[in-house]
Amino acid sequence: MNIPDYKFKEWVPFDSYKEIDGIGFPGVYILAHFTRKPYSEPCTSSSNIVYVGETTGQTISKRLYQFKQSAFLRKRAHSGGWSYSDKYLKGKISRESPNKLYVAILPVDRPYKESKAYIKLVERLVIWDFFQKNKAYPSCNTA
Repeated sequence: MNIPDYKFKEWVPFDSYKEIDGIGFPGVYILAHFTRKPYSEPCTSSSNIVYVGETTGQTISKRLYQFKQSAFLRKRAHSGGWSYSDKYLKGKISRESPNKLYVAILPVDRPYKESKAYIKLVERLVIWDFFQKNKAYPSCNTA
């Protein structure tokens, strides 16, 4: 099997996700906690990663907005956001995201059928890479 290459864009503070080039495409995204902005390329096996997600039928921007709605405002939109709220915010509503929350994205601009297959594969490869090093799923991924 030919495993595709993939490279995420640099880490940005979560609240700045709308400014990322390519945010208007579907793709894969990773969320992580850092005490300060990392300047190295995102490493998909980093123990700092708390969630790996994907979207094929909508933009990454819309999916991250849904994460934000669930994680910080406890609205039904994103199961990973609910997991984040429970684990890191103890279910409390917050108008702002934590300063330590960062996001990196892999936007995919390909024909729909091809992009859907590629996105699904990359998301699972990232989770596998994380699992190989950490012997667990990211804390907000259930499977």
